[in-house]
Amino acid sequence: MVRVLFRAALLLASVQTVTVVTATTMTGAPAVKNINKAHYSESEVVDEAYDYIIAGGGLAGCVLADRLSADGTKKILVLEAGRPDYTDTIIRIPAGILRLFRSVYDWQHETCGEKACNGRNIFLQRGKVLGGSSCTNVCLHHRGTAQDYNDWNVPGWSAAEVLPYFMHSEGDQTGGNPEFHNKDGPWKNDDVRYQNPLSKRFLEVGANAGLGTNGDFNDWSRAQNGVGRFTVSEDNGERCSGATAFLSKAMKRRNVTVRTGAMVRRVNFDRTKTAASVTYDILGDDTCRPFFAVLRNGGEVIVSAGTIASPQILMCSGIGPADHLQELGIPVVADLPGVGENLQDHPAAVVSFRTKKKGVSVTSKLRLWGYTNPFPILQWFLFKTGLLTSTGCDHGAFVRTPAATTNQPDLQIRFLAARALMPDGMTTFIQFRNTKNLVSSLLFKHICI
Repeated sequence: MVRVLFRAALLLASVQTVTVVTATTMTGAPAVKNINKAHYSESEVVDEAYDYIIAGGGLAGCVLADRLSADGTKKILVLEAGRPDYTDTIIRIPAGILRLFRSVYDWQHETCGEKACNGRNIFLQRGKVLGGSSCTNVCLHHRGTAQDYNDWNVPGWSAAEVLPYFMHSEGDQTGGNPEFHNKDGPWKNDDVRYQNPLSKRFLEVGANAGLGTNGDFNDWSRAQNGVGRFTVSEDNGERCSGATAFLSKAMKRRNVTVRTGAMVRRVNFDRTKTAASVTYDILGDDTCRPFFAVLRNGGEVIVSAGTIASPQILMCSGIGPADHLQELGIPVVADLPGVGENLQDHPAAVVSFRTKKKGVSVTSKLRLWGYTNPFPILQWFLFKTGLLTSTGCDHGAFVRTPAATTNQPDLQIRFLAARALMPDGMTTFIQFRNTKNLVSSLLFKHICI
């Protein structure tokens, strides 16, 4: 079993600090069937030199591989530890997340003994496949507000400066305001092709309660407040991931090489502390033979392995808090105490209610006499419509509570026409697939932002 431990901190809104995050694969990487063939295949990689080595083939890595290889002049290597099958049906179906959490497509991180959660560990799902967590998340597409970027006060990151990049990538299919949306980009966004009666009722009740309405949470010409339908990253009822939108194009180019099952262990530096190569090995190779991907002169290593793995790679490479690295016998390249620290998460409180009417919630409709209902599956395969096009939480609201310290919303509400089985939403998804009969219910997930 592959086990990676590293030191990190989760800073929650309650100012509770948690150290140690544990990442464990489900059953460990499967053994490589023909190790000699696998080693020979990697020799084709190490015999080349690259302008860019991208460590991590998640959403950011997919975008970078596409952009950097587009003109054909640069040689790109993408190293991804996860699986290659981003087009698997269970990933393409948005409701497939019920089978993705704690699966072979998930790194299955957990925090350790949260004081603010009665000592419970908090499950942190991270995608273990090309496309990363864009293949395993709930598809919601939120840019944030223009004020979010302006408040950072970072050169190059104002709302006016980042908007063109959002629009360049976006393929909006909702008919949104053209001042803030582009319909021709590769990253497809749409409204979910299903709406549960309880979700419709939620929008009515929220509006009547004075929360206001919002037809497009990514329209920066208006405030973010209100209830509405969340835009989702879907194309014709299928999940749109970083791999389908960006990497699939790049992989057709001669100047792009993509390796999966390749676990990056560290970035190697020369005497001038300039990145020179990357060390990686093959998951499932019991020999743990290291391979070295080398940069051309002036080349760059781009670490894009996600929130958890990127600081881990940096620290294994000697970049991080010097005292901690020295404790582990890692030579210090750069003493940067912030690496591996200050990871911020959004606390969420789940409130669930049972409905008087039976058979109305999504959790009820997915079951038929205690078994998987075949009719929603048939509807998705034939028409790409129906409840399988929904991840469940695509209706909600942004609200400014009395506790807000700015003029912006400080609470996001996600509404699900489903029954909560556990205190947190992600574990509920996992438990649902093992539960035969569920009563009709609805739940609200309150998320501090």
